[in-house]
Amino acid sequence: MEYLKSVPSADGMSVHIAEGSHGRIIDEIISLCRKRGVRVSIEGKSFFSRFSSAVHQGVVLVMPRTGVTRATGDALAAAAENRGVVVLLDQVTDPHNMGSIIRSAEALGCRAVIIPKNNSAAVNETVIKTAAGATAHIDIIQVTNVAQCIEELKGMGFWIIGTSDHGTVSTGELKNILPACIVIGGEGKGMRRLTEEKCDYTVSIPLKGRVSSLNASVAAGIVIYEVLKDS
Repeated sequence: MEYLKSVPSADGMSVHIAEGSHGRIIDEIISLCRKRGVRVSIEGKSFFSRFSSAVHQGVVLVMPRTGVTRATGDALAAAAENRGVVVLLDQVTDPHNMGSIIRSAEALGCRAVIIPKNNSAAVNETVIKTAAGATAHIDIIQVTNVAQCIEELKGMGFWIIGTSDHGTVSTGELKNILPACIVIGGEGKGMRRLTEEKCDYTVSIPLKGRVSSLNASVAAGIVIYEVLKDS
C-alpha cells in the first residue's frame, strides 16, 4: 500500500492477488491499483511459491528495484542542516532485524538509514515486508566503507553515537546532540572495534531484568527515541 501510494510512477508495477482472497484491505488495494493504473492479476498458489518471502499473505507487488542509493551527499547534508538523525547499521545481517530497524527509524523521524555494501543484509523482499512500508519513505544509503562514512558525517557536524552493552553513557544522558548518527552493531558481536573507536559516545540501555542484552532492533528503537524525543 505504501509503495502504491508513494512512488512517482507506476511504470513496471503489477499486483498479484491469490485466488479467493477477499476483505476490506484487498478491496482497497484493487481500488488504489485502478487509480494508479497498476495491472492486477488473480493467481493460483503456484505463482506465489516462486517468492522467497516466508509469508506473502496472498498479495505480491512486483516493481522495478528501488530503495537503495549510493548518492550520500544531498540526503546527509539535508539531515545535518535540519539537525536530524540518521542510523548506521554496522554489519546487521539479519533481514528481519534490518527491516524492524528501518521501520522504527522512519516512524520515529530519522532522515536516513546507512548500510555497508558488504557484510550486511540486502534490502530484499524480507526487509521490505518487515519494514511494513517504511522503505517507501526513508532514504536507504549504501556505503563501501563505514569508517570513512563516519569521518564524512563528523565533517558535516554529526555526533556519532554508538550502542553497546558496555557503553559508558546511559540513554537518559543524551541531551542536545543533534545532528546525530546512531550506530547499531551487528547481531552477536556488536559494533566493530574501529567503528566503536570513532564514536563520540557509546551508550548502553539500563536493564533491570536477568536478561543481559536486547535484540538489535529493540535496542535501536529505544536509542532512536531517546535521541529524538526532545527535538
